[in-house]
Amino acid sequence: MEHLLSYFSLFEKIILIIAFFAFVAQLYYYLAVFGRVAFFRRVTPAPPCNGEHEGEIQTPPVSVIICARNEEVALEQNLHHVLEQAYPEFEVIVVNDCSEDDSEILLASMQEKYPNLIFRTLVKDEVFKHNKKMALGVGIKAARYDLLLFLDADCYPPGPHWLSSMASRFTPKTDVVLGYTRLKNNRRWVRADRLMRALHYLGKALKRKPYMGVGSNLAYRKQLFFEHKGFDIRITGNLREDCVFINKVATRDNTAAAVAPEAVNVSALRIAGERWRRERREEIRSFALCEKGSRYPELAEILYRLVFFATMTAMMIHFREHPVMLPLLSGVVLLRLLLQFLIFFRTQRHLGEKGLSFMLLLWDLVFPLFYLWLLSTSKSYRKQSVNYR
Repeated sequence: MEHLLSYFSLFEKIILIIAFFAFVAQLYYYLAVFGRVAFFRRVTPAPPCNGEHEGEIQTPPVSVIICARNEEVALEQNLHHVLEQAYPEFEVIVVNDCSEDDSEILLASMQEKYPNLIFRTLVKDEVFKHNKKMALGVGIKAARYDLLLFLDADCYPPGPHWLSSMASRFTPKTDVVLGYTRLKNNRRWVRADRLMRALHYLGKALKRKPYMGVGSNLAYRKQLFFEHKGFDIRITGNLREDCVFINKVATRDNTAAAVAPEAVNVSALRIAGERWRRERREEIRSFALCEKGSRYPELAEILYRLVFFATMTAMMIHFREHPVMLPLLSGVVLLRLLLQFLIFFRTQRHLGEKGLSFMLLLWDLVFPLFYLWLLSTSKSYRKQSVNYR
């Protein structure tokens, strides 16, 4: 070993050590975090027992809550998919939040066909301004059942078993269930970013270190909401209430992740570059209010990735004519590439995505620079807008 180390200069030793630890860190994320999503075994747990006999399996009643502002077209296209779920007892509460279109008329007409549809209308007040967290609070207070499942108006379940798949993840000890929303008709880089973000927060949840959720496919108990006195009063229109609340209430023992194609819903919303940047900045700034974990939960993995790319590039240039080192370094890069392909392929199968493997590899190279840029600009970002997503 000493003879081998003596072969390298001090500079080469330092670069090799840094590259080794960066590679080990990459293996940790892909095997211990992302791999938990890719290799997740779907074992359907028994839902909470509501019957008279101990051990009797029953489906708990669920309240689905949707907040909508000027979403008449989306509600007309998507809401019937939610109302027609194959589930014995559930209600759908739509909070019509100051809409200026004909959403209220549409909801009233749909209520005649679907008796389990309930809607509440908020009227615009020129003096008292509010954001989405108030509309969510109205929906939560109107819910009859303890299990709350949240959905955006532009989202819809692709099949009749979405509700049962999400609800099946609840056990007597489970208070929070995190799901995934697949983007439809969006650019591949936007979809790739959505999937990579899910690998982070779903993987950490499966590792019993939950730190966030996404409000377009998210469930938690009504009792939990009131025990923690609702949403943080510091949340404004350009911060994400779902991210901050889940960070506050999710623990290693009370959180589950729904990793199955049936539990995925679909968003028809097209996300342009400006909207993607705004949402990403909102998420980064929201973590400043979070109490658990890092304020920049993706930063560590991204920095390890950058260090790995930089050291491997430097060594491959430095050892470009070396008969042993160059093939060895190439083998390390190839090993990481094959591991990525495997993780990305299996994750897409679990989360209902298709055709993203090559874009995910490209995004793996490009996104660290985007993320550092978002970090540098997020503190100066103060655009006030109601955070409907």
